[in-house]
Amino acid sequence: MDEESFDHPEVIRRLNHDFIPVRVDSDKRPDINGRYNMGGWPTVAVLDAEGRVMVGETYLPTGRLLEMLSQVRSGTEADSSRPVSSAAPEKDSSQKTQPTDELPDVLETVSGFLSRAFDSEYGGFGGPPKFPQPWAIELLLHLHHRTGDLKQFEMAKLTLDQMRDSALYDPVDGGFFRYATRGDWDRPHYEKLLEVNARMLMLYLRAYRLTGDASYRFTAYGILDYLYTNLAVEGESWFCGSQSADEEYYGLSEEDRAGVESPGRDRTLYTDQNAAVASALFLAGHLLKDSAYQTSALQLVNLLLARCRHFEYGMVHYIDERPSLPGYLSDLVHMIGGLADAFEATGEKRYLDHADELVGIANRYLWDEKTGAYWDLPEHPDREGILKVRIKPFVENSAAAIALTRLSHLNGLEANRKRAEAVLRYLSTVYRPFKHHAAPFGLALERFLNPPHHITVVGRRTDPQWNAMISSAHQVNAPWKVILPLDSEESKDRITALGYPIASQPAAYVCIGTACLPPISRHEDLENVVTERILRSENRHR
Repeated sequence: MDEESFDHPEVIRRLNHDFIPVRVDSDKRPDINGRYNMGGWPTVAVLDAEGRVMVGETYLPTGRLLEMLSQVRSGTEADSSRPVSSAAPEKDSSQKTQPTDELPDVLETVSGFLSRAFDSEYGGFGGPPKFPQPWAIELLLHLHHRTGDLKQFEMAKLTLDQMRDSALYDPVDGGFFRYATRGDWDRPHYEKLLEVNARMLMLYLRAYRLTGDASYRFTAYGILDYLYTNLAVEGESWFCGSQSADEEYYGLSEEDRAGVESPGRDRTLYTDQNAAVASALFLAGHLLKDSAYQTSALQLVNLLLARCRHFEYGMVHYIDERPSLPGYLSDLVHMIGGLADAFEATGEKRYLDHADELVGIANRYLWDEKTGAYWDLPEHPDREGILKVRIKPFVENSAAAIALTRLSHLNGLEANRKRAEAVLRYLSTVYRPFKHHAAPFGLALERFLNPPHHITVVGRRTDPQWNAMISSAHQVNAPWKVILPLDSEESKDRITALGYPIASQPAAYVCIGTACLPPISRHEDLENVVTERILRSENRHR
């Protein structure tokens, strides 16, 4: 629209004469995007003086844009358009939430949404434009691992293979584009997003761990190469938010691209996106057995704590010229996940303490005591228009439930599990309109309803054998596991509360569901013994 519509002289004249034009970066202002988005980008919305939407559409050719501006100016445009929000629609306060014992039925419904929306020829869900939807694929892998249902595995595998082998993946620079305009994953929109590639990296790594398929490992390496070559900031430990769409550049062959300047990057430090990358890098370090990725992830988490921490609201959303948009739910949730990953990788309790602090901040400023779940932002008296109305974003609340469930296993706080349950019960009343896009909620349910494989490693952080035991624990082939590394000096109370001895030699204590194995004292035995026991346990329950 910049080149076709907004460069037109008559459009420029009318906008400047009759309106106050404001351009909004949806990455920097997800709060505006979540309230005023008309169903896609670009969104063109005309607001009244109170900030209410008078009319709005997505892509507008020059003629239609001029027509809309004329109708608004003359007062003939019907006031019927409304923003399309990614938030959970507010339910009536009298509407009942689902009892906990009915949540498994809700999970079945979400699984059914995925089956009905599945493209049996090319993989993926829904029609074009076609987005990767890594949440949905991860849920299918979880369900297959627990139930043994081959259909769920085949749906996930077809989608993973088709995306990797299609034009959605860049075989030269690596990484995935944002979406494809055709059902066969062809003709992609050539923008590359940090958030998308972080999620896709985690997805292909987990698929590699579960299947042993080397092609998934190869794809993961391609994403890693892309991140470090194209989005990493020189001399820093963080990553740019996106790389611009440039159809001409991406149409070049590998030989022709050599020496050609790559598309521009958004050199903004986004907290949630970089925290997601940190989580992906921790996983890469574990599964690819390369400590350099873990080192990079730790540097990134520490940088986010140093630069993006907010004294009152926990984290800011981004740093450009200055820190901006503090207290946004997505940043808190993703940072909690990154901190939990840092704790599981190192056993340094300070990371878990930081995660607990962010949960407390979210509970203090974002929690809705009336109906449960989290608002997207803290209340603020200076907000105008629809920004005064807080919303409960569906995906971020699903991710919050996942984070709270995980923390309840790491820190032993039942309050975290109860709050996760409250979020899930709220979402269970509003998920149906999202159809197959409810997959994040389904994954949160899957993890809440089914206990993880729990591996506690007790020892001294300075002991190489203790660290080797933690590394082996991360190799265990299970999509839902919690690793609790406890330093025998730093965490004596927790170790005692769990009923484990404080010994001089490191030991691993493994529980699969309600069945616990004898202590394991050799890191060489941990991966094989636990993986074998998991397989036996799953075969009995299928």
